[in-house]
Order: sequence, then C-alpha cells, then structure tokens
Amino acid sequence: MIRPLIYKIFTRGILALFAAQLVHFFAPANSGFSSFSNLSLGLGLLFVLFTFLAWLRLDGLKIPQLKLPRMKRKDPPFLAGSMADHINDEIVSFDDLDQEEQNACVLLADLALAAACLLLATVV
Repeated sequence: MIRPLIYKIFTRGILALFAAQLVHFFAPANSGFSSFSNLSLGLGLLFVLFTFLAWLRLDGLKIPQLKLPRMKRKDPPFLAGSMADHINDEIVSFDDLDQEEQNACVLLADLALAAACLLLATVV
C-alpha cells in the first residue's frame, strides 16, 4: 500500500500547489489570496476536510467519490519488460486495492498533505 500512497500524495500535492500558484498569480494584489501563506492555510484546511470525509467513509458512511473515467494505458513495445519481472513482489496500483484499503490510502494521503500545507502556512 506504500506505492499507491506515494502516488496519491504526489499527484494531489502537485495539483494543490499548481492551483495555489494559479490563484496566487491571478488574484488581485490587495486580496487575501495574494499571500502564499493564506493559500497554504486554505489548502491545509481543505485537506483537513478531505481527511475528515475519508475518515467518515472509512467508518462506514456512504459518501460517493468522484471517479473520473480512465482508459487503460497500453505500454509501448519497448516497455513490455518490467522491473516486476525481476523481483518477487507484484506492483500494486490504487485500483487493485479493495475499497477499505483505498479509503485508508486516501485518508493517509490527505492527512499528510494537510500537515504539509499547515506547516507551509506557518513557515512561509
């Protein structure tokens, strides 16, 4: 479950930083969003909300997740061989996890990102 957790943290973190930079760039200079620490605080609070929702979902509440349709990726012929051929462990993706493990992975990713954003808000 480490690999899906790292991928989830990385993709959500990069998208959150990209959104914060876009808001920081396009916000008027006299607004509260012109400060990156305010944006980090807002992102941190948003990730705290997402953590709470993931905890509720893990506890049994039926909250639907936004699942975008994704096409299965086909590897090019030169990537037909994989590092997994040389090790005993199988590579586990997020989609291969069962529902409870996916909820736990989302909970841990949101918790880590909330802590990172709140730390950024205090430091920056």
